[in-house]
Amino acid sequence: MKKLIAFTLTVALLTGTAFAEAQTRTSTFDGPKASGTKTTVRDKDAGTFSSDKSVTRKSDGAVATTSRDRQRTDTGFTSSGTRTGFNGQTSSYDYERTKTENGWTATGSGTGPKGGEYSYSGSKARTDNGFTANRSASRYGIEIYNRTDTVSRSNGMVTRDTSVTRKPRKR
Repeated sequence: MKKLIAFTLTVALLTGTAFAEAQTRTSTFDGPKASGTKTTVRDKDAGTFSSDKSVTRKSDGAVATTSRDRQRTDTGFTSSGTRTGFNGQTSSYDYERTKTENGWTATGSGTGPKGGEYSYSGSKARTDNGFTANRSASRYGIEIYNRTDTVSRSNGMVTRDTSVTRKPRKR
């Protein structure tokens, strides 16, 4: 019985040590039109995650890549990434989300594949009987998207109110 308990404790301690290390996963695919590799690294203790993907088109050898990184902070997290398409055009983003007393706030910016400059802001706050949330995106300083959600509970009923505005796209 003592040996069984000692063995169980040893396995538990060794397993805990293994989970504390960064976990790396790599997957590959090879299809009729493209092949690629994706590698992710997650370190829960450090609060980091990264993902890198590369795809090669077989018809002409063109390569598309995607890279994402996320870092936990004392007050939330930061995230960034880039993507390069088969045509060589690159887009990127940076994002930061911060915990607040009753929810969170977020800001971000990015560059589109054709050089467009984007910004993002968002927030969510708990109320006494629900929450309110808002997300807004702008291109070159002009708002192109805004969504506001209000959810409240009263007398066993849930009321949801959502308002979305979008700037019409040029076609």
